[in-house]
Amino acid sequence: MTQIKNYLLIKSRDPRALWLFALGSSFFVSVFAAFRGGYIGPDYYTHFARLVGQSPIFDFAATSPPIYYLLGHGLFLLVGNADVFPTLLSIVQATTNALALWWFFAYTERRFSSRLIHLGLTFFLAFLPVRMIHASTIGTDSTTIPLFVLLLFLFDRFLSGEDFTVNNASFLGLGLALAVWTKYSFIALIPASFLLIVWLAAERRWKWQQFLAICAVSLTLPTALALHSFWASSRVHGYNTEKHWLTKGEAPDMDYGDLFSIKAKDIELFRAPEYFRSDIRGAHRHSYLGLVHLGLFTDSMNLFQLPPAGKDLREVWVPDDKTRRPWKTPVMQASMLLGMLWTILALIGVPWSLVCTFRRLLGQRLEREDVVAILGAAFFLLMFLPIPFVSRGALFGYWTPRLILPSLLFFSLAAFLFIDRKIALQSKPSAGIFLILVLLQCLIEAGMLA
Repeated sequence: MTQIKNYLLIKSRDPRALWLFALGSSFFVSVFAAFRGGYIGPDYYTHFARLVGQSPIFDFAATSPPIYYLLGHGLFLLVGNADVFPTLLSIVQATTNALALWWFFAYTERRFSSRLIHLGLTFFLAFLPVRMIHASTIGTDSTTIPLFVLLLFLFDRFLSGEDFTVNNASFLGLGLALAVWTKYSFIALIPASFLLIVWLAAERRWKWQQFLAICAVSLTLPTALALHSFWASSRVHGYNTEKHWLTKGEAPDMDYGDLFSIKAKDIELFRAPEYFRSDIRGAHRHSYLGLVHLGLFTDSMNLFQLPPAGKDLREVWVPDDKTRRPWKTPVMQASMLLGMLWTILALIGVPWSLVCTFRRLLGQRLEREDVVAILGAAFFLLMFLPIPFVSRGALFGYWTPRLILPSLLFFSLAAFLFIDRKIALQSKPSAGIFLILVLLQCLIEAGMLA
Protein backbone atom coordinates (compact mmCIF):
# COMPACT_ATOMS: atom_id res chain seq x y z
CA MET A 1 0.00 0.00 0.00
CA THR A 2 2.84 2.40 0.85
CA GLN A 3 4.47 1.87 -2.57
CA ILE A 4 1.18 2.55 -4.34
CA LYS A 5 0.63 5.67 -2.28
CA ASN A 6 4.15 6.99 -2.97
CA TYR A 7 3.75 6.31 -6.71
CA LEU A 8 0.46 8.20 -6.79
CA LEU A 9 1.95 11.07 -4.80
CA ILE A 10 4.67 11.43 -7.42
CA LYS A 11 2.20 11.20 -10.27
CA SER A 12 -0.18 13.66 -8.61
CA ARG A 13 2.37 16.39 -9.37
CA ASP A 14 1.15 15.98 -12.93
CA PRO A 15 -2.47 14.99 -12.21
CA ARG A 16 -3.77 15.68 -15.70
CA ALA A 17 -1.86 12.69 -17.05
CA LEU A 18 -3.83 10.57 -14.59
CA TRP A 19 -7.08 12.32 -15.58
CA LEU A 20 -6.30 11.31 -19.15
CA PHE A 21 -5.64 7.73 -18.08
CA ALA A 22 -8.93 7.54 -16.13
CA LEU A 23 -11.04 9.08 -18.88
CA GLY A 24 -9.25 7.17 -21.63
CA SER A 25 -9.71 3.83 -19.88
CA SER A 26 -13.41 4.38 -19.21
CA PHE A 27 -13.86 5.68 -22.77
CA PHE A 28 -12.44 2.48 -24.26
CA VAL A 29 -14.78 0.39 -22.12
CA SER A 30 -17.67 2.44 -23.53
CA VAL A 31 -16.44 2.04 -27.10
CA PHE A 32 -16.14 -1.74 -26.75
CA ALA A 33 -19.67 -1.78 -25.35
CA ALA A 34 -20.93 0.26 -28.31
CA PHE A 35 -19.67 -2.41 -30.73
CA ARG A 36 -21.78 -5.03 -28.95
CA GLY A 37 -24.95 -2.96 -28.86
CA GLY A 38 -24.36 -0.82 -25.77
CA TYR A 39 -26.10 2.03 -27.54
CA ILE A 40 -29.47 0.26 -27.18
CA GLY A 41 -31.17 1.49 -24.05
CA PRO A 42 -34.60 2.59 -22.81
CA ASP A 43 -36.90 3.74 -25.63
CA TYR A 44 -34.10 3.13 -28.15
CA TYR A 45 -36.34 2.75 -31.18
CA THR A 46 -38.29 5.90 -30.31
CA HIS A 47 -35.01 7.84 -30.27
CA PHE A 48 -33.70 6.09 -33.38
CA ALA A 49 -36.85 6.84 -35.41
CA ARG A 50 -36.54 10.57 -34.70
CA LEU A 51 -32.79 10.57 -35.36
CA VAL A 52 -33.10 9.04 -38.82
CA GLY A 53 -36.24 10.97 -39.77
CA GLN A 54 -38.72 8.10 -39.60
CA SER A 55 -40.82 10.10 -37.14
CA PRO A 56 -41.04 13.89 -36.67
CA ILE A 57 -38.03 15.56 -35.10
CA PHE A 58 -40.20 18.42 -33.81
CA ASP A 59 -42.58 16.18 -31.90
CA PHE A 60 -43.83 17.96 -28.78
CA ALA A 61 -45.97 14.99 -27.79
CA ALA A 62 -42.74 13.09 -27.06
CA THR A 63 -40.67 13.11 -23.87
CA SER A 64 -37.73 15.06 -25.33
CA PRO A 65 -37.28 18.34 -27.25
CA PRO A 66 -35.76 18.54 -30.75
CA ILE A 67 -32.12 19.74 -30.50
CA TYR A 68 -30.58 16.31 -29.83
CA TYR A 69 -32.44 14.83 -32.78
CA LEU A 70 -31.55 17.71 -35.08
CA LEU A 71 -27.85 17.27 -34.37
CA GLY A 72 -28.09 13.48 -34.52
CA HIS A 73 -29.97 13.63 -37.82
CA GLY A 74 -27.19 15.80 -39.24
CA LEU A 75 -24.68 13.09 -38.28
CA PHE A 76 -26.94 10.47 -39.86
CA LEU A 77 -27.06 12.39 -43.14
CA LEU A 78 -23.27 12.72 -43.04
CA VAL A 79 -22.76 9.00 -42.39
CA GLY A 80 -25.50 7.81 -44.71
CA ASN A 81 -25.55 4.30 -43.25
CA ALA A 82 -28.26 3.33 -40.75
CA ASP A 83 -26.24 0.31 -39.56
CA VAL A 84 -23.05 2.23 -38.77
CA PHE A 85 -24.83 5.31 -37.45
CA PRO A 86 -25.87 4.11 -33.94
CA THR A 87 -22.38 2.87 -33.09
CA LEU A 88 -20.77 6.06 -34.35
CA LEU A 89 -23.27 8.25 -32.49
CA SER A 90 -22.57 6.28 -29.31
CA ILE A 91 -18.83 6.89 -29.67
CA VAL A 92 -19.41 10.60 -30.35
CA GLN A 93 -21.52 10.81 -27.20
CA ALA A 94 -18.89 9.03 -25.10
CA THR A 95 -16.22 11.40 -26.48
CA THR A 96 -18.31 14.49 -25.69
CA ASN A 97 -18.96 13.29 -22.16
CA ALA A 98 -15.28 12.53 -21.57
CA LEU A 99 -14.34 16.05 -22.69
CA ALA A 100 -17.03 17.53 -20.44
CA LEU A 101 -15.67 15.61 -17.46
CA TRP A 102 -12.15 16.84 -18.23
CA TRP A 103 -13.40 20.42 -18.02
CA PHE A 104 -15.32 19.64 -14.83
CA PHE A 105 -12.14 18.30 -13.27
CA ALA A 106 -10.31 21.49 -14.31
CA TYR A 107 -13.20 23.57 -12.96
CA THR A 108 -13.04 21.92 -9.53
CA GLU A 109 -9.29 21.27 -9.18
CA ARG A 110 -8.40 24.40 -7.23
CA ARG A 111 -11.22 23.88 -4.75
CA PHE A 112 -9.33 20.94 -3.18
CA SER A 113 -6.48 21.11 -0.70
CA SER A 114 -5.42 17.54 -1.44
CA ARG A 115 -4.58 16.53 -4.98
CA LEU A 116 -5.11 12.90 -4.01
CA ILE A 117 -8.71 13.57 -2.96
CA HIS A 118 -9.39 15.44 -6.20
CA LEU A 119 -7.78 12.58 -8.10
CA GLY A 120 -10.18 10.27 -6.29
CA LEU A 121 -13.09 12.36 -7.56
CA THR A 122 -11.63 12.12 -11.07
CA PHE A 123 -11.47 8.33 -11.09
CA PHE A 124 -14.79 7.98 -9.28
CA LEU A 125 -16.72 9.97 -11.90
CA ALA A 126 -14.77 8.55 -14.84
CA PHE A 127 -15.85 4.99 -13.95
CA LEU A 128 -19.23 5.64 -12.32
CA PRO A 129 -21.37 2.98 -14.06
CA VAL A 130 -24.51 5.03 -14.61
CA ARG A 131 -22.45 7.83 -16.16
CA MET A 132 -20.47 5.54 -18.45
CA ILE A 133 -23.56 3.64 -19.57
CA HIS A 134 -25.73 6.64 -20.37
CA ALA A 135 -22.92 8.59 -21.99
CA SER A 136 -22.97 5.87 -24.67
CA THR A 137 -26.61 4.80 -24.74
CA ILE A 138 -28.57 6.66 -27.39
CA GLY A 139 -30.97 9.19 -25.89
CA THR A 140 -31.06 12.71 -24.54
CA ASP A 141 -29.63 11.66 -21.15
CA SER A 142 -26.24 11.53 -22.89
CA THR A 143 -26.32 15.32 -23.32
CA THR A 144 -27.00 16.38 -19.76
CA ILE A 145 -23.47 16.33 -18.31
CA PRO A 146 -21.90 18.24 -21.25
CA LEU A 147 -24.65 20.87 -21.13
CA PHE A 148 -24.41 21.19 -17.34
CA VAL A 149 -20.64 21.72 -17.52
CA LEU A 150 -21.14 24.29 -20.31
CA LEU A 151 -23.48 26.26 -18.05
CA LEU A 152 -21.00 26.08 -15.17
CA PHE A 153 -18.35 27.73 -17.34
CA LEU A 154 -20.78 30.37 -18.58
CA PHE A 155 -21.56 31.30 -14.98
CA ASP A 156 -17.89 31.18 -14.03
CA ARG A 157 -17.17 34.05 -16.41
CA PHE A 158 -19.49 36.20 -14.33
CA LEU A 159 -18.30 35.09 -10.90
CA SER A 160 -14.66 35.70 -11.76
CA GLY A 161 -15.17 38.93 -13.70
CA GLU A 162 -15.93 42.40 -12.48
CA ASP A 163 -18.97 42.94 -14.67
CA PHE A 164 -21.89 40.78 -15.61
CA THR A 165 -22.30 42.41 -19.00
CA VAL A 166 -25.24 42.13 -21.35
CA ASN A 167 -22.91 40.50 -23.87
CA ASN A 168 -21.94 37.81 -21.38
CA ALA A 169 -25.57 37.40 -20.36
CA SER A 170 -26.49 36.68 -23.97
CA PHE A 171 -24.15 33.66 -24.00
CA LEU A 172 -25.78 32.41 -20.81
CA GLY A 173 -29.20 32.84 -22.41
CA LEU A 174 -28.14 30.88 -25.47
CA GLY A 175 -26.62 28.14 -23.31
CA LEU A 176 -29.78 27.81 -21.21
CA ALA A 177 -31.94 27.81 -24.33
CA LEU A 178 -29.81 25.07 -25.89
CA ALA A 179 -30.10 23.03 -22.70
CA VAL A 180 -33.88 23.46 -22.34
CA TRP A 181 -34.53 22.41 -25.92
CA THR A 182 -32.22 19.42 -25.58
CA LYS A 183 -33.58 18.08 -22.28
CA TYR A 184 -36.69 19.46 -20.60
CA SER A 185 -35.18 18.82 -17.14
CA PHE A 186 -33.00 21.92 -17.63
CA ILE A 187 -36.11 24.04 -17.11
CA ALA A 188 -35.19 23.75 -13.42
CA LEU A 189 -32.08 25.84 -14.05
CA ILE A 190 -34.07 28.89 -15.15
CA PRO A 191 -35.21 29.87 -11.61
CA ALA A 192 -31.82 28.73 -10.24
CA SER A 193 -30.10 31.06 -12.70
CA PHE A 194 -32.41 33.88 -11.66
CA LEU A 195 -31.36 33.29 -8.03
CA LEU A 196 -27.70 33.58 -8.99
CA ILE A 197 -28.34 36.76 -10.98
CA VAL A 198 -30.21 38.29 -8.04
CA TRP A 199 -27.24 37.48 -5.79
CA LEU A 200 -24.82 39.05 -8.25
CA ALA A 201 -27.02 42.15 -8.49
CA ALA A 202 -27.05 42.54 -4.71
CA GLU A 203 -23.36 41.74 -4.25
CA ARG A 204 -22.22 44.14 -6.98
CA ARG A 205 -24.92 46.75 -6.39
CA TRP A 206 -26.29 46.92 -9.89
CA LYS A 207 -28.71 49.58 -10.94
CA TRP A 208 -32.26 48.43 -11.68
CA GLN A 209 -31.82 49.07 -15.39
CA GLN A 210 -28.76 46.80 -15.53
CA PHE A 211 -30.49 44.07 -13.49
CA LEU A 212 -33.60 44.06 -15.69
CA ALA A 213 -31.57 44.14 -18.91
CA ILE A 214 -29.43 41.18 -17.84
CA CYS A 215 -32.46 39.20 -16.68
CA ALA A 216 -34.18 39.86 -19.98
CA VAL A 217 -31.17 38.89 -22.11
CA SER A 218 -30.25 35.76 -20.15
CA LEU A 219 -33.67 34.36 -19.24
CA THR A 220 -36.20 35.44 -21.88
CA LEU A 221 -35.25 32.98 -24.62
CA PRO A 222 -35.00 29.83 -22.42
CA THR A 223 -38.22 30.80 -20.63
CA ALA A 224 -40.01 31.36 -23.94
CA LEU A 225 -38.84 27.97 -25.24
CA ALA A 226 -39.99 26.27 -22.04
CA LEU A 227 -43.42 27.90 -22.21
CA HIS A 228 -43.73 27.08 -25.90
CA SER A 229 -42.91 23.45 -25.19
CA PHE A 230 -45.69 23.18 -22.59
CA TRP A 231 -48.13 24.94 -24.90
CA ALA A 232 -47.24 22.67 -27.83
CA SER A 233 -47.49 19.59 -25.60
CA SER A 234 -50.95 20.59 -24.39
CA ARG A 235 -52.20 20.85 -27.97
CA VAL A 236 -51.18 17.26 -28.80
CA HIS A 237 -51.82 15.66 -25.37
CA GLY A 238 -48.10 15.11 -24.85
CA TYR A 239 -46.04 13.78 -21.97
CA ASN A 240 -45.20 17.11 -20.38
CA THR A 241 -48.80 18.12 -19.82
CA GLU A 242 -50.68 14.81 -19.68
CA LYS A 243 -49.01 11.43 -20.17
CA HIS A 244 -46.47 11.74 -17.36
CA TRP A 245 -49.06 12.52 -14.74
CA LEU A 246 -51.55 10.60 -12.62
CA THR A 247 -55.06 10.40 -14.01
CA LYS A 248 -58.11 11.08 -11.87
CA GLY A 249 -58.50 8.31 -9.30
CA GLU A 250 -55.10 6.75 -10.02
CA ALA A 251 -52.90 6.08 -6.99
CA PRO A 252 -49.12 6.61 -7.19
CA ASP A 253 -46.88 3.56 -6.93
CA MET A 254 -44.14 5.72 -5.35
CA ASP A 255 -45.10 8.27 -2.71
CA TYR A 256 -43.19 10.57 -0.38
CA GLY A 257 -42.90 7.73 2.12
CA ASP A 258 -40.92 5.79 -0.48
CA LEU A 259 -38.85 8.86 -1.36
CA PHE A 260 -37.78 9.79 2.18
CA SER A 261 -37.41 6.39 3.85
CA ILE A 262 -35.26 3.27 3.86
CA LYS A 263 -37.08 -0.07 3.67
CA ALA A 264 -36.26 -3.51 4.98
CA LYS A 265 -36.72 -4.94 1.48
CA ASP A 266 -33.93 -2.69 0.20
CA ILE A 267 -31.56 -5.44 1.31
CA GLU A 268 -32.86 -7.45 -1.68
CA LEU A 269 -31.29 -4.88 -4.00
CA PHE A 270 -27.81 -5.87 -2.82
CA ARG A 271 -28.28 -9.11 -4.75
CA ALA A 272 -27.94 -6.90 -7.88
CA PRO A 273 -31.24 -8.00 -9.48
CA GLU A 274 -31.81 -7.47 -13.18
CA TYR A 275 -34.16 -4.57 -13.97
CA PHE A 276 -36.28 -6.41 -16.55
CA ARG A 277 -36.20 -9.86 -14.91
CA SER A 278 -37.13 -9.07 -11.31
CA ASP A 279 -39.88 -7.44 -9.31
CA ILE A 280 -37.87 -4.42 -8.17
CA ARG A 281 -40.36 -2.12 -9.91
CA GLY A 282 -43.28 -3.20 -7.74
CA ALA A 283 -45.39 -0.49 -6.11
CA HIS A 284 -43.97 0.73 -2.78
CA ARG A 285 -41.57 -2.21 -2.63
CA HIS A 286 -38.28 -0.35 -2.29
CA SER A 287 -37.12 3.09 -1.26
CA TYR A 288 -35.95 5.71 -3.73
CA LEU A 289 -32.50 5.73 -2.12
CA GLY A 290 -32.12 1.96 -2.41
CA LEU A 291 -33.17 1.92 -6.05
CA VAL A 292 -30.88 4.83 -6.95
CA HIS A 293 -27.95 3.10 -5.24
CA LEU A 294 -28.65 0.02 -7.38
CA GLY A 295 -28.76 2.15 -10.53
CA LEU A 296 -25.57 4.02 -9.64
CA PHE A 297 -23.25 1.11 -9.03
CA THR A 298 -24.54 -1.71 -11.26
CA ASP A 299 -25.64 -2.26 -14.83
CA SER A 300 -29.14 -3.21 -13.69
CA MET A 301 -30.64 -3.02 -17.20
CA ASN A 302 -27.74 -5.07 -18.67
CA LEU A 303 -27.15 -2.32 -21.24
CA PHE A 304 -23.41 -3.03 -21.44
CA GLN A 305 -23.85 -6.80 -21.22
CA LEU A 306 -24.11 -9.45 -23.94
CA PRO A 307 -26.35 -8.88 -26.97
CA PRO A 308 -28.85 -11.65 -27.77
CA ALA A 309 -27.16 -14.79 -29.05
CA GLY A 310 -27.58 -15.47 -32.72
CA LYS A 311 -28.90 -12.01 -33.53
CA ASP A 312 -27.25 -9.41 -35.70
CA LEU A 313 -26.99 -5.92 -34.19
CA ARG A 314 -29.03 -4.67 -37.15
CA GLU A 315 -32.00 -6.79 -36.16
CA VAL A 316 -34.82 -5.49 -33.99
CA TRP A 317 -34.18 -6.15 -30.31
CA VAL A 318 -34.51 -4.32 -27.01
CA PRO A 319 -32.57 -4.08 -23.71
CA ASP A 320 -34.66 -6.93 -22.31
CA ASP A 321 -32.90 -9.26 -24.78
CA LYS A 322 -29.43 -8.65 -23.33
CA THR A 323 -28.00 -11.20 -20.94
CA ARG A 324 -25.62 -10.98 -18.01
CA ARG A 325 -22.84 -13.53 -17.55
CA PRO A 326 -23.39 -15.36 -14.22
CA TRP A 327 -20.03 -14.25 -12.80
CA LYS A 328 -20.93 -10.58 -13.29
CA THR A 329 -23.66 -10.63 -10.65
CA PRO A 330 -21.22 -11.13 -7.72
CA VAL A 331 -19.07 -8.34 -9.19
CA MET A 332 -22.07 -6.01 -9.23
CA GLN A 333 -22.89 -7.01 -5.68
CA ALA A 334 -19.35 -6.08 -4.65
CA SER A 335 -19.73 -2.75 -6.44
CA MET A 336 -22.90 -2.02 -4.47
CA LEU A 337 -21.32 -2.99 -1.15
CA LEU A 338 -18.25 -0.80 -1.60
CA GLY A 339 -20.45 1.88 -3.14
CA MET A 340 -22.25 2.25 0.20
CA LEU A 341 -19.24 4.25 1.40
CA TRP A 342 -19.68 6.85 -1.34
CA THR A 343 -23.46 7.00 -0.95
CA ILE A 344 -23.11 7.62 2.79
CA LEU A 345 -20.47 10.30 2.20
CA ALA A 346 -22.76 11.97 -0.35
CA LEU A 347 -25.67 11.90 2.12
CA ILE A 348 -23.42 13.70 4.61
CA GLY A 349 -21.63 15.95 2.13
CA VAL A 350 -24.66 17.29 0.25
CA PRO A 351 -26.44 18.96 3.22
CA TRP A 352 -23.07 20.20 4.49
CA SER A 353 -22.35 21.71 1.07
CA LEU A 354 -25.79 23.32 0.85
CA VAL A 355 -25.36 24.91 4.28
CA CYS A 356 -21.98 26.32 3.21
CA THR A 357 -23.53 27.64 0.00
CA PHE A 358 -26.39 29.28 1.90
CA ARG A 359 -23.92 31.02 4.23
CA ARG A 360 -21.95 32.38 1.30
CA LEU A 361 -25.16 33.53 -0.39
CA LEU A 362 -25.86 35.64 2.70
CA GLY A 363 -22.56 37.42 2.74
CA GLN A 364 -19.40 36.09 1.17
CA ARG A 365 -18.29 35.60 -2.40
CA LEU A 366 -19.77 32.54 -4.05
CA GLU A 367 -17.29 29.84 -5.00
CA ARG A 368 -17.38 27.43 -7.90
CA GLU A 369 -18.76 24.59 -5.78
CA ASP A 370 -21.66 26.84 -4.78
CA VAL A 371 -22.76 27.24 -8.39
CA VAL A 372 -22.54 23.45 -8.81
CA ALA A 373 -24.64 23.07 -5.65
CA ILE A 374 -27.36 25.53 -6.68
CA LEU A 375 -27.73 24.25 -10.24
CA GLY A 376 -27.31 20.57 -9.30
CA ALA A 377 -29.84 20.78 -6.46
CA ALA A 378 -32.39 22.53 -8.69
CA PHE A 379 -32.02 19.85 -11.37
CA PHE A 380 -32.45 17.09 -8.77
CA LEU A 381 -35.50 18.59 -7.07
CA LEU A 382 -37.35 18.94 -10.37
CA MET A 383 -36.88 15.23 -11.05
CA PHE A 384 -37.33 14.05 -7.44
CA LEU A 385 -40.24 15.95 -5.89
CA PRO A 386 -42.87 15.28 -8.61
CA ILE A 387 -42.45 11.46 -8.53
CA PRO A 388 -45.56 10.90 -6.35
CA PHE A 389 -47.60 12.73 -9.00
CA VAL A 390 -46.42 10.77 -12.06
CA SER A 391 -48.20 7.73 -13.43
CA ARG A 392 -46.49 4.45 -12.48
CA GLY A 393 -43.30 6.09 -11.29
CA ALA A 394 -41.81 2.86 -9.91
CA LEU A 395 -42.84 0.70 -12.86
CA PHE A 396 -41.56 3.10 -15.51
CA GLY A 397 -38.35 3.93 -13.65
CA TYR A 398 -38.76 7.59 -12.76
CA TRP A 399 -36.28 6.81 -9.97
CA THR A 400 -33.45 5.78 -12.30
CA PRO A 401 -30.31 7.87 -11.73
CA ARG A 402 -29.82 8.43 -15.46
CA LEU A 403 -32.46 11.16 -15.01
CA ILE A 404 -30.28 13.11 -12.54
CA LEU A 405 -26.81 12.81 -14.08
CA PRO A 406 -25.91 16.52 -13.62
CA SER A 407 -26.96 16.29 -9.98
CA LEU A 408 -24.61 13.33 -9.54
CA LEU A 409 -21.71 15.67 -10.35
CA PHE A 410 -22.86 17.85 -7.44
CA PHE A 411 -23.38 14.90 -5.08
CA SER A 412 -19.95 13.46 -5.89
CA LEU A 413 -18.22 16.82 -5.59
CA ALA A 414 -19.89 17.43 -2.22
CA ALA A 415 -18.80 14.00 -0.94
CA PHE A 416 -15.16 14.45 -1.94
CA LEU A 417 -14.99 18.06 -0.72
CA PHE A 418 -16.29 16.80 2.63
CA ILE A 419 -13.48 14.23 2.67
CA ASP A 420 -10.97 16.93 1.71
CA ARG A 421 -12.04 19.54 4.25
CA LYS A 422 -13.38 17.52 7.17
CA ILE A 423 -11.60 14.15 7.15
CA ALA A 424 -8.25 14.51 5.37
CA LEU A 425 -7.35 17.63 7.39
CA GLN A 426 -7.70 15.60 10.59
CA SER A 427 -5.84 12.56 9.27
CA LYS A 428 -3.31 12.99 6.48
CA PRO A 429 -3.03 9.24 5.66
CA SER A 430 -6.78 9.17 4.95
CA ALA A 431 -6.30 10.88 1.56
CA GLY A 432 -4.24 7.95 0.27
CA ILE A 433 -6.63 5.42 1.80
CA PHE A 434 -9.65 7.00 0.15
CA LEU A 435 -7.86 7.08 -3.19
CA ILE A 436 -7.04 3.38 -2.93
CA LEU A 437 -10.68 2.63 -2.14
CA VAL A 438 -11.76 4.64 -5.20
CA LEU A 439 -9.32 2.72 -7.40
CA LEU A 440 -10.69 -0.57 -6.06
CA GLN A 441 -14.23 0.63 -6.86
CA CYS A 442 -13.12 1.54 -10.38
CA LEU A 443 -11.53 -1.88 -10.98
CA ILE A 444 -14.74 -3.61 -9.90
CA GLU A 445 -16.83 -1.36 -12.15
CA ALA A 446 -14.55 -1.78 -15.15
CA GLY A 447 -14.78 -5.55 -14.72
CA MET A 448 -18.55 -5.62 -14.69
CA LEU A 449 -18.92 -3.26 -17.68
CA ALA A 450 -16.16 -4.60 -19.94
